[in-house]
Amino acid sequence: MIFKRGFHVSAQVSGKVGVSIVQPAHHTVKYRNAQVSQRYRKLLTPKSSAESTGFRPLAVAPDRVRDHHYNTVQQDLLLINYRHNETDKPGVKQRPWDGSSPFHINRPLRPPRGRAKASKDIKVRDWTNVPEITAITLNLFATKAKESADVNIPAKLQLQQITGMKPKTIYTRTNVPTWGIRPGMPIGCKITLKGRPMTQFLSTLTEIVLPRSKTWKGISNHAGDGTGNINFGISAEDARLFPELEGNLELWPQTFGFDVIVHTTAQVDPEARTLLSAYGFLFQNDKEKYPARW
Repeated sequence: MIFKRGFHVSAQVSGKVGVSIVQPAHHTVKYRNAQVSQRYRKLLTPKSSAESTGFRPLAVAPDRVRDHHYNTVQQDLLLINYRHNETDKPGVKQRPWDGSSPFHINRPLRPPRGRAKASKDIKVRDWTNVPEITAITLNLFATKAKESADVNIPAKLQLQQITGMKPKTIYTRTNVPTWGIRPGMPIGCKITLKGRPMTQFLSTLTEIVLPRSKTWKGISNHAGDGTGNINFGISAEDARLFPELEGNLELWPQTFGFDVIVHTTAQVDPEARTLLSAYGFLFQNDKEKYPARW
């Protein structure tokens, strides 16, 4: 006999006390598929299925950014990053104590020499670990939100209008009297994009917003956190160039700048910067800013 799960509205169906323990306030009970009428079976079908009455198609057109990665970028990166006779390069690991003191027993390992934390091993570059973009995180810090919590509302609406997804509010965790912040104050918002929303934001940013910006100088040639993630900022003036905001600028008297963090699977930062350059991102010349490294 096939059993499935559904929702009930009274305590008499399951014979239990009507106390809510599952979110949202409903108990799950078993029902027999043979006892459900044929006309009600489509209501029990998940919305991800085309047979469901609540089915909403999402991908109605091919993803050009994703096709560009697998048709062009992936082959080029494999050719650029490949090295003959390459071997795995071990990363910097934590150091054990020498045991010269009794206090070294059961003590945590020391950090690596010259680094704050350990680094991962660099594997051989082949077709299994070609760098690609996995997610994009947008962080918006509203400086005036500490004076009035209502300032955080248009900041969230701006990210929601640009991305088409609902952002998450960021609250302060510490108490800094000199900055005028207390724990629990809304100070900004953030959102992480994956899949189709990520590629749509990426194409809009590289094809419409940044080429029309008059203040954009490019990403720094030294950008990166050491693990393949690239961070750069979008000013408040450049945020007005997004088509979602530009079409109704009279409704947006104030715009906010935000940080963009591009998460990639690259093992080192140079490979991540090469990946972003394949999508049309420009990089600025830091020769005057970092003369010792050239």
